[in-house]
Amino acid sequence: MDIKNTEKLLENRWFIALFVFFTVFVYFWNIWLNDIWIPNEAFYAEAAREMLESGNFLDIYYNYEPRFNKPPMTYWMVVFSYLVFGINEFATRLPIVLSALGSNFLVYLIGKELYGRKTGLVAAAVMAFSFQFVINSRYASPEVPLTFFFTLTLYLFIVGYRRRKFLYIFLSYIALGLVVLTKGFPYIIVIGGIVILYLLLENGFDFRGFLKDLRFIHLEIGLPVVFILGFSWYIYMYLKFGSGFIETTLNETIKRAVARKSRGISDLFFYVIVILWGFLPYSLFFYYSFVRALKDKKKELLFPLVWFSVMFIIFTIAKGKIPVYIMQAHGAMSLIVAYYLINRNPAGFLDKILYYGSLIVPVVISSVAIAGLVYLFKLDFMYYIAALFPLVYLLRYREIRILPYISTLALFFVFTVSALVVVERFRPYDKIGMAINDNVPEKEIPLYVERFFWHNLPFYAKRKVYRDATVSQMIEVSRERPLLALVLPETKDKIKGAVVLWEGYLYRRGSESRFAILLKYVYRAMHGDYSGFEKRYLIYKRWVR
Repeated sequence: MDIKNTEKLLENRWFIALFVFFTVFVYFWNIWLNDIWIPNEAFYAEAAREMLESGNFLDIYYNYEPRFNKPPMTYWMVVFSYLVFGINEFATRLPIVLSALGSNFLVYLIGKELYGRKTGLVAAAVMAFSFQFVINSRYASPEVPLTFFFTLTLYLFIVGYRRRKFLYIFLSYIALGLVVLTKGFPYIIVIGGIVILYLLLENGFDFRGFLKDLRFIHLEIGLPVVFILGFSWYIYMYLKFGSGFIETTLNETIKRAVARKSRGISDLFFYVIVILWGFLPYSLFFYYSFVRALKDKKKELLFPLVWFSVMFIIFTIAKGKIPVYIMQAHGAMSLIVAYYLINRNPAGFLDKILYYGSLIVPVVISSVAIAGLVYLFKLDFMYYIAALFPLVYLLRYREIRILPYISTLALFFVFTVSALVVVERFRPYDKIGMAINDNVPEKEIPLYVERFFWHNLPFYAKRKVYRDATVSQMIEVSRERPLLALVLPETKDKIKGAVVLWEGYLYRRGSESRFAILLKYVYRAMHGDYSGFEKRYLIYKRWVR
């Protein structure tokens, strides 16, 4: 268990090559398999498709209606991918996977800059399979691109500051502008808070030194760059759409942060709990390392400590709380964890219990989760080997610090190679799309969905989709023009003369991002209980004058 075993592995080029290969493999494997997830991924996939369809890359439309909720960077990244690889699930997720890998690489570079190559490598490994981060890397949403541009901004800042090269600082302002284009202007406050507090603490609250550093980073040059790059799209959208755009933007930013009702004392511990599961498998060790860092007063840890603390405090104070808000702190957390993995051998009985226990517990959790996936979803028996792989690694290398990474890599290998395949059997959205476009190629004929709305249907139908349609509304439409509708069984026979293009079950329990709930109902459906799904018929009635 000695730290020398870890250092020896990190000097082995073959081990590093395998580490990089399997990380990239698990990130990429089967990203093309699953239909567009609902609801969040559908917004970005469909809005990007409509951008290509219209040739308008500035206005954002989803289901042919203006969508003001998020800035355009994620949409643009997906559009560019569509231009190269076509409109499909792989192209939708490719920019997200590349952003995730880029974020890992930036964490490696920051760790290398601050603490050396070995710590940088371990920090990248910790970041790569932090649970919340790797899950978000498998579908299109702004969180991972935001993490990339956020981390890029801080990397360029710290390199420029330490090396006293303003070019890096200037590039960090450009990166900050891209942050604004990815998730919005409040992140200027977040990153600005990190930089200002870091400079104050780095100078020991010596205001002469602090002002000298402020002069070095040239706010008078950088902030106009951020404004021009980050706010130009906002100005364009305001000029075109007026107060409706401003109102939505404020609801998504300022009002979400300050106007929502507080849940009391539980708000103070919201992100403590999120980190506990979201930063697995190193979350327990992070708490150990964070307390240790405060106790040791390690000045070399000042930058990641400030990075994490500012984010934690800001988002704890903010009334609107979503688990992914803390994800941009994963880089800082990974650096703190990596520092103590590489630079500390525990001393004393209690210290050893806390140190090694916080590493062993998540390994056990991962192994049990693998066995559970294999058993519940009737996967091939060979996947049980993945549950034992961490034990084989431990016996072979007598190394525990990278073991949580190994165990979580094995878990996500099983998850991506097999479990997602099983889940996809119960997600027939692409089949609905093929039935629509093969039989009703006229795009001007919309799709009506009775008493519900699946957000990815506009992407697969390639046309306008009307939600929550009533039976009377659909009957009226069928008298005046062709009717294409996704209806309940009792409605099918009420539309006289309609033909069935597809029939099957669709998930009806809300957002698929609540993946544990989705897995529960998939498991039940595998055993004949479709209580989480709803029988639907895709019907088409031609219009006869």
